[in-house]
Amino acid sequence: MDIIEKFLRKVSYKFPKGYPDINDEQDISLIENLLSNLGVDFKFNNLIFEVTDRQISKNTKLAIDYIIQNTDTGFKTQSDTQRLGNPNKVSSDDFKVIINKLFNPEDIQIHGPRSGPNPSSKFDMYEFDTKLFDRVRIILSGGGNAGEQYEAEFFKTAKELAGEPNASLPQNLQTLYSELGIDNTKLGSDNIQSFRAGDTKRSLSPEGPQDIGKTISDLDITYNGNTYYISLKNKQGSGIYSGGNIPWIYEKDEKIIYDPTKFNTKISSGFLFKIFNIDSEKIAKGLNDYINKTGEVTDWENVNIDTGLFKNLLASSLGFGYYYVKESGKGDVKVIPLLTAKDALDAVGTIKNTQIKYPSKDTKQVTIKIDTESEIFGPSQYILTIRNTSGKVLPLSLRISKVK
Repeated sequence: MDIIEKFLRKVSYKFPKGYPDINDEQDISLIENLLSNLGVDFKFNNLIFEVTDRQISKNTKLAIDYIIQNTDTGFKTQSDTQRLGNPNKVSSDDFKVIINKLFNPEDIQIHGPRSGPNPSSKFDMYEFDTKLFDRVRIILSGGGNAGEQYEAEFFKTAKELAGEPNASLPQNLQTLYSELGIDNTKLGSDNIQSFRAGDTKRSLSPEGPQDIGKTISDLDITYNGNTYYISLKNKQGSGIYSGGNIPWIYEKDEKIIYDPTKFNTKISSGFLFKIFNIDSEKIAKGLNDYINKTGEVTDWENVNIDTGLFKNLLASSLGFGYYYVKESGKGDVKVIPLLTAKDALDAVGTIKNTQIKYPSKDTKQVTIKIDTESEIFGPSQYILTIRNTSGKVLPLSLRISKVK
């Protein structure tokens, strides 16, 4: 192993992809700074950036939208804008036929998992140039997570069986229609619509819950002049909030630091740090311990939070104006009407216990457990995590999920 390879392996964790990309201006700048710290004066003065990764990502998003609009293969958008969901398992050969038909590229380059610019550990990436969008890189993935697959199957079954007697339906539809007072023989397939591809993102607000039924609905059922908005969840739980990168914890001079000048307290990760009294200095220290494998292993500790404000935030993420329908096992569902602001607040209930665990030499993640008692959901638990979502150390982002 030569000295260059040793150097690149040592600093690889600092790069978003796990390696320096010479087509990425930020990566090149970081390499230059790292070399400068070692006393090596080297600049990529003559490097021409033909297409940056950021621009390719924008191109890819446009190309994916174009593919979905101009094919009937069941492709879906995903949260990662480079990924094209493939629930119907279109083969690689058939996908290349679709690419050639829509874009007529001179060449299609396929990058296997973890090769070249492909960050996926499982799926192939298709890279090609188009006249419409310039260069694109599309990862043909598995078609969405388990929750999205559950929603798609639920919708498909409801639509296909519209008009059948209630007693002949699967148990989950029988339960739902019983709660809503729907006679399925009076439904046509046009009465059942899915808007899962639309914007279903929920936002947090200290003002409490708002009517968001139409916005977050996975399934709309029109019956007797009324529209019922349904939010579908599988057994694995549901995401409540996903924030952007945390800018005040970053690497400087080969050490992870907390920079209070970059901290913000608007409705964002910074706002949640305040509510949970999260110690950013402890996070930075724990991440350095993780990298260097030093220090003590952290344990769970109690943390005092602003329970009233957090309850309002949780209730705002739930919102109201719809039916919360969650898979309960054995093909059945639990139907919870969240039709008013009071329903949303009652669903959150009373916060009973909150604990936090900081990073240390054995973990690079911050985890907070929030236990609640709700007259609607019963004993519940919410998990707040702060971690890098790509398997690296930095940058960090924050997510809240309901797991029980």
